[in-house]
Amino acid sequence: MPPLLELLSRHLARHRRSLAVMAFLAGLSNTLVLATINAATGVVGDRDATLRFAVMFAIAIVLFVLVQQKLMRRVATDVERTIEDYRVALFAAVRKTSLPSIEGINRAELFACISRETRVLSQATPAIVVAGQSAVLVLCTLVYMAWLSMTAFIMWSACTVVGAMVHYGRSKEIRTRLAEAYRKENQLVTRTNDLVDGFKEVKMNRLRGSELERDFTALATEVAEHRVTTQMLHSRHFALSQVMFFILAGLMVFVVPILSPTFVDVVVMTTTASLFLIGPLSSVVSVLPTVANVNAAASAILSLRRRLAAMDAEAASDQEPFREFRTLRLEWLLYQHRDATGEGGFTVGPITVTIERGQTVFITGGNGSGKTTLIRLLTGLYSPDRGTIWLDGNVIDASNLPAYRDLFSAVFSDNHLFTELYGIEEIDQAYADRLFEILEIGHKAQIRDRRFTNVMLSGGQRKRLALIAALLERRPVCIFDEWAADQDPYFREKFYRVVLPMLKDAGVTVIAITHDDRFFDIADMHLHMEDGRLHVVRAAPSGAVSADAGPPALAPVEAA
Repeated sequence: MPPLLELLSRHLARHRRSLAVMAFLAGLSNTLVLATINAATGVVGDRDATLRFAVMFAIAIVLFVLVQQKLMRRVATDVERTIEDYRVALFAAVRKTSLPSIEGINRAELFACISRETRVLSQATPAIVVAGQSAVLVLCTLVYMAWLSMTAFIMWSACTVVGAMVHYGRSKEIRTRLAEAYRKENQLVTRTNDLVDGFKEVKMNRLRGSELERDFTALATEVAEHRVTTQMLHSRHFALSQVMFFILAGLMVFVVPILSPTFVDVVVMTTTASLFLIGPLSSVVSVLPTVANVNAAASAILSLRRRLAAMDAEAASDQEPFREFRTLRLEWLLYQHRDATGEGGFTVGPITVTIERGQTVFITGGNGSGKTTLIRLLTGLYSPDRGTIWLDGNVIDASNLPAYRDLFSAVFSDNHLFTELYGIEEIDQAYADRLFEILEIGHKAQIRDRRFTNVMLSGGQRKRLALIAALLERRPVCIFDEWAADQDPYFREKFYRVVLPMLKDAGVTVIAITHDDRFFDIADMHLHMEDGRLHVVRAAPSGAVSADAGPPALAPVEAA
């Protein structure tokens, strides 16, 4: 089944019979127009007969207009509903996919399927519907021509079949070039992301910027060449088909009368039908590039959908969110990163640690030591290969994982700042105003109608808004991954000396990845990651790590 029909099958199946009837009536009404004109030419001078044929002519036109509008509306509705369903399904599938799986998805391909490819489907609908009507009209007209002259019918049918076979034989090359153009266009989106996301790096290295631009230009050129070649192939087919139609019309006048003496009586009507067929057949041929593009777009959407369906999807859960807890324990958690081929790589764990409600926990460690992986395991974003998470004696598994995640608010190091405050049913405006005052960001942005009025800010200011959004969720555990790294010394100190104590007084458990050793005295527990293993740094009785005590001792992986 062609990808387009496979994509539309569910919606079109509901109205398959009515669509077929409307398409037949549209083609029949067009053929009635032709038959009426031909019949009327034989009664010129007979006013009554001419009037009857004029009425039939008007009825055929009205029937065509009504059926054509209804058909267009029905197909457009089905196509747009299909696009809506697939957009929502792709969005939902991504949302339900696990984090390791989503990290392996090509973002350019995902964006293309949700926006560009669905737009191709939508914009191509009118042309494809018209071409479908034209195809039905061709069939009806050929039947009418068979009634007029079997010789003419055989010639037209044979040429139409040969033309279809020639096009089908060349369609493989067209599909290949369109698929390659699609792949290159996705690479163009990736290069654009490289430019925008890596803008600072591009500015800092002229050679990098030049090479990136050269790579983008080369890709754009390749896409253009594939598209031009495809269009030229279609144009060549279209020109040949037009020449073939004209030759056939000439044969009706110059050759067929010689082969069939009885053909002289219907030569005018058959020639008129031949000329009448040129328009619909040209419409069918001219839409072939559009059909090829639409099939390529539909194939891309279906391919992405199948791959998403094959990925690990998290089970739905209707369990009420966890809002309170006394003890959170990670027991012998182990996770191994894997590459695209499934080969194992860096391993984090085994990790065993217990965190009590209301504690402030700092996590330190070098780059690549496993800190971020630990946070993702702790929050349930990564599923451990081995080990167990306990919450007050309850094992966290697939059935209660979504409810478990509702314990946490987080500001990750690569945090995305949503303009809309999703997930916060009711905003405590007094608390929000207090947070804006503490973080001194009220002159840059406010909250209006559950939205930040401005997010086009510096990195540090955006992190402050992200912190406000996280705290407004009122979750019992707050995760901060290098939050202070983007702040100047003033706001860094304010975070540690004002915000964290405020959260501790409110009974909020804070788990922060940090390198700010000046503020380690705030932590109730100091955990250190090294080569994927977790160690507990035992603090001095005062709560601070002694500055002259040398490097912190690395204790066994168990913490009470």
